[in-house]
Amino acid sequence: MSPSTRITSLAALMLAFSSADALSLKRTYAGSSFFDGFNFKPSTELPNGDPTGGFVNYLPRKEAESRGLAKVQGSQVRIGVDSSTTHSTSDQGRASVRLESHDSFDTGLLIADIAHMPGYACGVWPAFWTFNFDENPYGEIDIIEGAMFQDGNSMTLWTTEQCKFTNIGAKDPKGNCNLNGGGCGGMGPRNSYGTPFNDVGGGVYATYIQSQRLRIWFWPKAQVPADARSNNPNPDSWGAPLSDFQTKNGGCNVGKTFHSQSIIINTDFCGSEVSQEWWNNSPDCVKKAPNCKEYVAKNPKAYTEAYWLINSIKLFQ
Repeated sequence: MSPSTRITSLAALMLAFSSADALSLKRTYAGSSFFDGFNFKPSTELPNGDPTGGFVNYLPRKEAESRGLAKVQGSQVRIGVDSSTTHSTSDQGRASVRLESHDSFDTGLLIADIAHMPGYACGVWPAFWTFNFDENPYGEIDIIEGAMFQDGNSMTLWTTEQCKFTNIGAKDPKGNCNLNGGGCGGMGPRNSYGTPFNDVGGGVYATYIQSQRLRIWFWPKAQVPADARSNNPNPDSWGAPLSDFQTKNGGCNVGKTFHSQSIIINTDFCGSEVSQEWWNNSPDCVKKAPNCKEYVAKNPKAYTEAYWLINSIKLFQ
């Protein structure tokens, strides 16, 4: 092969590689059309009202909107919970919203620009996550999740496959993704979750799923790269992510395990995430009530800050 032919072939190969990773905006969830991209999943359509055993009553769209729990505020979307009603512990639970996107995706870059998430409160359990409802295999990506006064965001992958990752990069990493192994992932900095997140004006989460790799970045508002808020993001320029899951370090194929992902946004209370042991080990909470359910039922004003305020969610592929 002549030198010129080699150069031409190399250029073509590099172009093909670049084109394969090129990202185009496929879907924007924002403003007045935000809720049209989601199904409001009510507790009446969920096992026992909530698959994780929470003290929560997810509302259908019409009721959520009429009660002001789902509304558009200018260019932002607010998703909240009831903060005025006192309940009996025998009730279904505190009114909230669970959104599940109509569309799902296999690979792509999901960027969530969030101005406010549910703040610190006893019993609160917010999450922004994705899930494969076909469970072929079970695949769940917890992009944002925490409970009560958690110190930093918990980013976790869950599956029934035998995925055990190393070199994840996050703080306090856990490598076993199996449902029975506690999930794999790690923790973000203090300002990545709850009240500290809100105190810095919110921030941006970017989740990039590729065939052999899954990465999650977080930036507080003042540090968001300009391109991450544009329609031309360049993940290669963002530096090291908070969490990095690679097929070569995990013993399972990332793309084949975490596919057909639907976006879910919800705010739960109590449930499996807030065990009695966790409650007992939370001095600020256990002195107010003997258990999570009783506190959530009787203290509606504790949840005035338990809302999401979302600027936009964009999917690039």
